[in-house]
Amino acid sequence: MARSGSLVRWVACVAATLSLGGVSLPAGAVALDWLPPGVKAIQKGDGWSFADGRGMTLYTFDRDEGAPGKSACKAACAETWPAVLAPADATAHGPWTLVHRDDGSLQWAYRGHPLYRYAADPFAGATFGSGVGTVWHVAFQPIATPGGIGIGSAWVGRVLTDDKGLTLYARDSDRPGKTECDDECLKVWRPVAAPWAANAFEDFSISVRDDGFRQWAYKGKALYRQVADVSPGELHGSGMRGWHAVLLEPAPPLPAWATVAPSDAGELVADAKGHTIYTHDEVKRNGLYGTNIPAECKGVPDCVESQFVPFLAAPDAKPTGSWSIVKRADGRMQWAYKGQKVFTNIYDEKPGDFKGIRFGGDRAWSAVMRSGEPMQGVTVGG
Repeated sequence: MARSGSLVRWVACVAATLSLGGVSLPAGAVALDWLPPGVKAIQKGDGWSFADGRGMTLYTFDRDEGAPGKSACKAACAETWPAVLAPADATAHGPWTLVHRDDGSLQWAYRGHPLYRYAADPFAGATFGSGVGTVWHVAFQPIATPGGIGIGSAWVGRVLTDDKGLTLYARDSDRPGKTECDDECLKVWRPVAAPWAANAFEDFSISVRDDGFRQWAYKGKALYRQVADVSPGELHGSGMRGWHAVLLEPAPPLPAWATVAPSDAGELVADAKGHTIYTHDEVKRNGLYGTNIPAECKGVPDCVESQFVPFLAAPDAKPTGSWSIVKRADGRMQWAYKGQKVFTNIYDEKPGDFKGIRFGGDRAWSAVMRSGEPMQGVTVGG
Protein backbone atom coordinates (compact mmCIF):
# COMPACT_ATOMS: atom_id res chain seq x y z
CA MET A 1 0.00 0.00 0.00
CA ALA A 2 1.46 3.36 -1.04
CA ARG A 3 0.73 6.40 1.09
CA SER A 4 1.48 10.10 0.92
CA GLY A 5 1.62 12.16 4.11
CA SER A 6 0.15 15.25 2.47
CA LEU A 7 -2.65 13.21 0.93
CA VAL A 8 -3.51 11.55 4.24
CA ARG A 9 -3.70 14.93 5.98
CA TRP A 10 -5.85 16.31 3.16
CA VAL A 11 -8.16 13.30 3.28
CA ALA A 12 -8.67 13.77 7.02
CA CYS A 13 -9.57 17.42 6.47
CA VAL A 14 -11.91 16.58 3.59
CA ALA A 15 -13.70 13.94 5.66
CA ALA A 16 -14.23 16.52 8.38
CA THR A 17 -15.84 18.97 5.94
CA LEU A 18 -18.26 16.57 4.26
CA SER A 19 -21.12 17.65 6.53
CA LEU A 20 -20.47 21.38 6.05
CA GLY A 21 -22.63 23.57 3.81
CA GLY A 22 -21.40 25.16 0.60
CA VAL A 23 -18.66 22.62 -0.12
CA SER A 24 -18.46 20.74 -3.42
CA LEU A 25 -16.23 17.69 -3.18
CA PRO A 26 -15.21 15.19 -5.86
CA ALA A 27 -17.03 11.93 -5.27
CA GLY A 28 -14.81 9.38 -3.55
CA ALA A 29 -12.11 11.90 -2.65
CA VAL A 30 -11.62 10.27 0.76
CA ALA A 31 -10.15 7.17 -0.94
CA LEU A 32 -7.06 9.03 -2.18
CA ASP A 33 -5.14 7.91 0.88
CA TRP A 34 -4.81 4.49 -0.82
CA LEU A 35 -2.89 4.07 -4.07
CA PRO A 36 -2.43 0.87 -6.10
CA PRO A 37 1.03 -0.73 -5.87
CA GLY A 38 3.33 1.02 -8.32
CA VAL A 39 1.19 4.16 -8.61
CA LYS A 40 2.22 7.54 -7.18
CA ALA A 41 0.31 10.79 -6.64
CA ILE A 42 2.25 13.92 -7.66
CA GLN A 43 1.04 17.04 -5.88
CA LYS A 44 0.34 20.14 -7.98
CA GLY A 45 -1.18 23.46 -7.04
CA ASP A 46 -4.55 22.44 -8.48
CA GLY A 47 -4.58 18.82 -7.35
CA TRP A 48 -2.72 15.55 -7.85
CA SER A 49 -1.61 13.89 -11.07
CA PHE A 50 -0.83 10.17 -11.13
CA ALA A 51 2.38 8.44 -12.24
CA ASP A 52 3.83 4.96 -12.22
CA GLY A 53 6.66 3.86 -9.97
CA ARG A 54 9.25 5.44 -12.30
CA GLY A 55 7.45 8.78 -12.25
CA MET A 56 6.03 8.41 -15.78
CA THR A 57 2.74 10.28 -16.17
CA LEU A 58 -0.52 8.31 -16.40
CA TYR A 59 -3.35 9.21 -18.78
CA THR A 60 -7.03 8.57 -19.54
CA PHE A 61 -8.68 8.11 -22.94
CA ASP A 62 -12.00 9.81 -23.79
CA ARG A 63 -13.04 6.99 -26.12
CA ASP A 64 -13.12 4.57 -23.19
CA GLU A 65 -16.35 6.29 -22.12
CA GLY A 66 -18.13 4.48 -24.94
CA ALA A 67 -16.97 1.12 -23.58
CA PRO A 68 -17.65 1.19 -19.80
CA GLY A 69 -15.62 -1.38 -17.94
CA LYS A 70 -13.40 -1.95 -20.98
CA SER A 71 -10.48 -0.36 -22.78
CA ALA A 72 -11.01 0.98 -26.30
CA CYS A 73 -7.23 1.28 -26.82
CA LYS A 74 -6.05 -1.89 -28.56
CA ALA A 75 -3.56 -3.10 -31.18
CA ALA A 76 -1.45 -0.17 -32.48
CA CYS A 77 -3.05 2.18 -29.96
CA ALA A 78 -1.87 -0.05 -27.11
CA GLU A 79 1.71 0.13 -28.41
CA THR A 80 1.70 3.93 -28.19
CA TRP A 81 -0.37 3.97 -24.99
CA PRO A 82 0.64 0.95 -22.84
CA ALA A 83 -1.96 -0.04 -20.28
CA VAL A 84 -1.14 0.27 -16.56
CA LEU A 85 -1.43 -3.39 -15.62
CA ALA A 86 -2.43 -4.78 -12.25
CA PRO A 87 -1.36 -8.08 -10.65
CA ALA A 88 -3.62 -11.07 -11.30
CA ASP A 89 -4.69 -11.07 -7.63
CA ALA A 90 -5.40 -7.30 -7.45
CA THR A 91 -8.69 -6.15 -5.95
CA ALA A 92 -10.64 -2.91 -6.37
CA HIS A 93 -10.38 -0.27 -3.66
CA GLY A 94 -12.61 2.83 -3.56
CA PRO A 95 -12.31 4.73 -6.88
CA TRP A 96 -9.54 2.36 -7.99
CA THR A 97 -11.13 -0.41 -10.05
CA LEU A 98 -10.00 -3.07 -12.52
CA VAL A 99 -10.65 -3.53 -16.24
CA HIS A 100 -10.38 -6.90 -17.98
CA ARG A 101 -8.43 -6.52 -21.22
CA ASP A 102 -8.97 -8.76 -24.25
CA ASP A 103 -5.74 -10.68 -23.56
CA GLY A 104 -6.92 -11.61 -20.06
CA SER A 105 -4.71 -9.11 -18.20
CA LEU A 106 -6.02 -6.65 -15.61
CA GLN A 107 -5.70 -2.89 -15.99
CA TRP A 108 -6.04 -0.27 -13.28
CA ALA A 109 -8.78 2.34 -13.68
CA TYR A 110 -9.44 5.50 -11.66
CA ARG A 111 -13.07 6.56 -11.26
CA GLY A 112 -13.94 4.20 -14.10
CA HIS A 113 -11.26 5.53 -16.48
CA PRO A 114 -8.62 2.95 -17.52
CA LEU A 115 -5.06 4.24 -17.05
CA TYR A 116 -2.23 4.34 -19.58
CA ARG A 117 1.34 5.53 -20.07
CA TYR A 118 2.50 7.40 -23.20
CA ALA A 119 5.38 5.73 -25.02
CA ALA A 120 6.62 9.07 -26.35
CA ASP A 121 7.10 10.64 -22.91
CA PRO A 122 10.91 10.96 -22.77
CA PHE A 123 11.44 11.46 -19.03
CA ALA A 124 9.73 11.23 -15.66
CA GLY A 125 7.22 14.05 -15.22
CA ALA A 126 6.85 14.71 -18.96
CA THR A 127 3.25 15.24 -20.11
CA PHE A 128 3.73 15.06 -23.88
CA GLY A 129 0.57 12.95 -24.10
CA SER A 130 -1.69 15.64 -22.65
CA GLY A 131 -4.13 16.79 -25.32
CA VAL A 132 -3.00 14.36 -28.02
CA GLY A 133 -5.84 14.07 -30.52
CA THR A 134 -7.91 16.10 -28.01
CA VAL A 135 -8.89 12.73 -26.43
CA TRP A 136 -5.94 11.97 -24.11
CA HIS A 137 -5.63 13.64 -20.71
CA VAL A 138 -3.41 13.45 -17.65
CA ALA A 139 -5.07 11.29 -14.97
CA PHE A 140 -5.87 13.85 -12.30
CA GLN A 141 -7.64 14.45 -8.99
CA PRO A 142 -8.41 18.16 -8.46
CA ILE A 143 -8.36 19.84 -5.07
CA ALA A 144 -11.71 20.24 -3.31
CA THR A 145 -13.37 23.62 -3.84
CA PRO A 146 -16.44 25.31 -2.36
CA GLY A 147 -19.74 25.09 -4.21
CA GLY A 148 -19.81 27.65 -7.02
CA ILE A 149 -16.01 27.73 -7.31
CA GLY A 150 -14.06 25.61 -9.77
CA ILE A 151 -10.73 25.28 -11.54
CA GLY A 152 -10.08 26.37 -15.12
CA SER A 153 -7.32 27.08 -17.63
CA ALA A 154 -5.94 30.44 -18.73
CA TRP A 155 -2.72 31.30 -20.53
CA VAL A 156 -0.98 31.84 -17.19
CA GLY A 157 -1.89 28.33 -16.02
CA ARG A 158 -4.60 26.77 -13.86
CA VAL A 159 -6.74 29.32 -12.02
CA LEU A 160 -9.71 29.48 -9.68
CA THR A 161 -13.00 30.21 -11.47
CA ASP A 162 -16.64 30.84 -10.68
CA ASP A 163 -19.43 28.43 -11.65
CA LYS A 164 -19.42 29.86 -15.21
CA GLY A 165 -15.70 29.25 -15.64
CA LEU A 166 -14.77 32.94 -15.30
CA THR A 167 -11.43 33.74 -13.68
CA LEU A 168 -11.34 34.76 -10.01
CA TYR A 169 -9.02 37.46 -8.68
CA ALA A 170 -7.58 38.69 -5.39
CA ARG A 171 -6.19 42.06 -4.28
CA ASP A 172 -2.64 42.26 -2.98
CA SER A 173 -3.48 44.77 -0.25
CA ASP A 174 -6.31 42.72 1.28
CA ARG A 175 -5.69 41.08 4.65
CA PRO A 176 -7.20 37.88 6.11
CA GLY A 177 -10.82 38.63 6.99
CA LYS A 178 -10.63 42.19 5.64
CA THR A 179 -11.05 43.51 2.08
CA GLU A 180 -10.57 47.11 0.94
CA CYS A 181 -12.71 46.95 -2.22
CA ASP A 182 -15.79 49.18 -1.87
CA ASP A 183 -17.70 51.97 -3.63
CA GLU A 184 -15.96 52.69 -6.98
CA CYS A 185 -14.00 49.45 -6.74
CA LEU A 186 -17.19 47.38 -6.63
CA LYS A 187 -18.29 48.75 -10.02
CA VAL A 188 -15.69 46.58 -11.75
CA TRP A 189 -14.93 43.91 -9.12
CA ARG A 190 -17.78 41.64 -7.99
CA PRO A 191 -17.39 39.75 -4.67
CA VAL A 192 -17.84 35.96 -4.76
CA ALA A 193 -20.66 35.22 -2.34
CA ALA A 194 -20.36 32.49 0.29
CA PRO A 195 -23.61 30.80 1.46
CA TRP A 196 -24.69 31.60 5.00
CA ALA A 197 -24.12 27.97 6.07
CA ALA A 198 -20.66 27.65 4.46
CA ASN A 199 -17.63 27.02 6.64
CA ALA A 200 -13.91 27.49 6.09
CA PHE A 201 -11.81 24.49 5.03
CA GLU A 202 -8.24 24.02 3.81
CA ASP A 203 -7.15 27.27 2.07
CA PHE A 204 -10.73 28.56 1.68
CA SER A 205 -12.13 30.89 4.34
CA ILE A 206 -14.98 33.38 4.77
CA SER A 207 -14.37 37.13 4.63
CA VAL A 208 -17.23 39.15 6.17
CA ARG A 209 -17.58 42.60 4.64
CA ASP A 210 -18.57 45.70 6.65
CA ASP A 211 -22.17 45.39 5.42
CA GLY A 212 -22.32 41.76 6.61
CA PHE A 213 -21.95 40.22 3.14
CA ARG A 214 -20.15 36.88 3.35
CA GLN A 215 -17.46 36.44 0.71
CA TRP A 216 -15.19 33.51 -0.16
CA ALA A 217 -11.46 34.03 0.34
CA TYR A 218 -8.49 31.91 -0.74
CA LYS A 219 -5.33 31.92 1.37
CA GLY A 220 -6.68 34.92 3.24
CA LYS A 221 -7.46 37.00 0.13
CA ALA A 222 -11.09 37.81 -0.70
CA LEU A 223 -12.22 36.53 -4.11
CA TYR A 224 -13.70 38.68 -6.91
CA ARG A 225 -14.82 38.48 -10.54
CA GLN A 226 -13.85 41.15 -13.09
CA VAL A 227 -16.82 42.57 -15.01
CA ALA A 228 -14.82 42.72 -18.27
CA ASP A 229 -14.32 38.93 -18.28
CA VAL A 230 -17.20 37.32 -20.18
CA SER A 231 -15.66 34.02 -21.37
CA PRO A 232 -13.65 31.30 -19.60
CA GLY A 233 -9.90 31.90 -19.76
CA GLU A 234 -10.13 35.68 -20.11
CA LEU A 235 -7.82 37.72 -17.86
CA HIS A 236 -8.83 41.36 -18.31
CA GLY A 237 -8.23 41.98 -14.62
CA SER A 238 -4.74 40.47 -14.58
CA GLY A 239 -2.12 43.17 -14.31
CA MET A 240 -4.50 45.84 -13.03
CA ARG A 241 -2.73 47.65 -10.25
CA GLY A 242 -2.80 45.56 -7.10
CA TRP A 243 -4.88 42.73 -8.60
CA HIS A 244 -3.97 39.26 -9.82
CA ALA A 245 -5.70 36.11 -10.99
CA VAL A 246 -5.67 33.36 -8.34
CA LEU A 247 -3.07 31.10 -9.92
CA LEU A 248 -2.96 27.51 -8.65
CA GLU A 249 -0.46 25.97 -11.08
CA PRO A 250 1.65 28.03 -13.54
CA ALA A 251 1.73 27.13 -17.22
CA PRO A 252 4.93 25.54 -18.59
CA PRO A 253 7.40 28.15 -19.91
CA LEU A 254 7.61 29.13 -23.58
CA PRO A 255 10.95 29.31 -25.45
CA ALA A 256 12.64 32.73 -25.63
CA TRP A 257 11.73 33.12 -29.33
CA ALA A 258 8.00 32.55 -28.80
CA THR A 259 5.39 35.29 -29.09
CA VAL A 260 1.62 35.13 -28.62
CA ALA A 261 -0.81 36.14 -31.35
CA PRO A 262 -4.56 36.66 -30.77
CA SER A 263 -6.86 35.01 -33.31
CA ASP A 264 -10.59 34.49 -33.77
CA ALA A 265 -10.13 30.97 -32.39
CA GLY A 266 -8.00 31.87 -29.35
CA GLU A 267 -4.44 32.93 -28.56
CA LEU A 268 -1.79 31.09 -30.58
CA VAL A 269 1.92 30.52 -30.06
CA ALA A 270 3.90 32.20 -32.85
CA ASP A 271 7.49 32.88 -33.86
CA ALA A 272 9.20 36.26 -33.44
CA LYS A 273 7.46 37.54 -36.62
CA GLY A 274 4.03 36.47 -35.40
CA HIS A 275 3.74 33.44 -37.67
CA THR A 276 1.67 30.66 -36.12
CA ILE A 277 3.49 27.55 -34.90
CA TYR A 278 2.18 24.15 -36.06
CA THR A 279 3.03 20.62 -35.00
CA HIS A 280 2.89 17.51 -37.17
CA ASP A 281 1.82 14.15 -35.75
CA GLU A 282 3.51 11.53 -37.93
CA VAL A 283 1.87 8.66 -36.02
CA LYS A 284 -1.60 10.09 -36.61
CA ARG A 285 -0.94 10.65 -40.32
CA ASN A 286 0.26 7.09 -40.88
CA GLY A 287 -2.10 5.38 -38.48
CA LEU A 288 -5.35 6.65 -37.04
CA TYR A 289 -6.49 8.61 -40.08
CA GLY A 290 -4.97 6.46 -42.81
CA THR A 291 -2.11 7.30 -45.11
CA ASN A 292 -2.18 10.96 -46.13
CA ILE A 293 1.41 11.28 -47.28
CA PRO A 294 1.92 13.48 -50.37
CA ALA A 295 3.21 11.48 -53.34
CA GLU A 296 6.50 13.40 -53.41
CA CYS A 297 7.10 12.57 -49.74
CA LYS A 298 6.76 8.79 -49.86
CA GLY A 299 9.98 7.25 -48.65
CA VAL A 300 11.54 10.68 -47.93
CA PRO A 301 12.30 11.28 -44.22
CA ASP A 302 11.00 14.54 -42.68
CA CYS A 303 9.07 15.38 -45.85
CA VAL A 304 5.74 17.24 -45.45
CA GLU A 305 3.56 19.44 -47.63
CA SER A 306 5.56 22.22 -49.28
CA GLN A 307 3.43 24.89 -47.60
CA PHE A 308 4.83 23.92 -44.19
CA VAL A 309 8.36 25.13 -43.38
CA PRO A 310 10.48 23.43 -40.67
CA PHE A 311 11.07 25.78 -37.74
CA LEU A 312 14.79 25.35 -37.15
CA ALA A 313 16.62 25.87 -33.88
CA ALA A 314 19.51 28.29 -33.46
CA PRO A 315 22.91 26.72 -32.60
CA ASP A 316 22.70 28.02 -29.00
CA ALA A 317 19.03 27.12 -28.45
CA LYS A 318 18.10 25.37 -25.20
CA PRO A 319 15.04 23.14 -24.65
CA THR A 320 12.49 24.24 -22.06
CA GLY A 321 9.40 22.57 -20.61
CA SER A 322 7.60 20.66 -23.36
CA TRP A 323 9.72 22.33 -26.06
CA SER A 324 12.66 20.23 -27.23
CA ILE A 325 15.14 20.19 -30.11
CA VAL A 326 15.39 17.19 -32.43
CA LYS A 327 17.74 16.26 -35.25
CA ARG A 328 16.30 16.01 -38.74
CA ALA A 329 17.32 13.43 -41.33
CA ASP A 330 19.35 16.14 -43.13
CA GLY A 331 21.31 16.90 -39.96
CA ARG A 332 19.64 20.22 -39.16
CA MET A 333 18.16 20.83 -35.71
CA GLN A 334 14.43 21.53 -35.48
CA TRP A 335 12.19 22.64 -32.64
CA ALA A 336 9.61 20.15 -31.38
CA TYR A 337 6.63 20.55 -29.06
CA LYS A 338 5.73 17.53 -26.94
CA GLY A 339 7.93 15.46 -29.22
CA GLN A 340 6.27 16.60 -32.48
CA LYS A 341 8.30 18.65 -34.98
CA VAL A 342 7.36 22.32 -35.31
CA PHE A 343 6.62 24.22 -38.54
CA THR A 344 5.33 27.54 -39.86
CA ASN A 345 3.05 27.94 -42.90
CA ILE A 346 3.89 30.03 -45.99
CA TYR A 347 0.27 31.21 -46.36
CA ASP A 348 0.12 32.85 -42.92
CA GLU A 349 0.64 36.56 -43.65
CA LYS A 350 -0.06 38.26 -40.33
CA PRO A 351 -0.21 37.41 -36.62
CA GLY A 352 -3.31 35.39 -35.83
CA ASP A 353 -3.49 33.67 -39.23
CA PHE A 354 -3.77 29.88 -39.11
CA LYS A 355 -4.46 29.07 -42.74
CA GLY A 356 -2.60 25.79 -42.39
CA ILE A 357 -5.63 24.31 -40.58
CA ARG A 358 -8.40 26.93 -40.87
CA PHE A 359 -10.60 24.90 -43.18
CA GLY A 360 -10.02 21.47 -41.69
CA GLY A 361 -7.95 19.20 -43.89
CA ASP A 362 -5.22 16.87 -42.66
CA ARG A 363 -5.79 16.34 -38.94
CA ALA A 364 -2.17 15.36 -38.47
CA TRP A 365 -1.54 19.12 -38.23
CA SER A 366 -2.31 21.25 -35.17
CA ALA A 367 -1.66 24.84 -34.19
CA VAL A 368 -0.27 25.31 -30.68
CA MET A 369 -2.51 27.45 -28.48
CA ARG A 370 -1.16 29.64 -25.72
CA SER A 371 -2.92 27.37 -23.22
CA GLY A 372 -0.71 24.51 -24.47
CA GLU A 373 -3.63 22.66 -26.03
CA PRO A 374 -3.51 21.66 -29.71
CA MET A 375 -5.97 23.25 -32.14
CA GLN A 376 -6.71 20.88 -35.00
CA GLY A 377 -8.29 21.58 -38.39
CA VAL A 378 -11.23 23.92 -37.91
CA THR A 379 -13.52 26.07 -40.00
CA VAL A 380 -13.57 29.51 -38.40
CA GLY A 381 -14.32 32.79 -40.13
CA GLY A 382 -13.29 33.41 -43.73
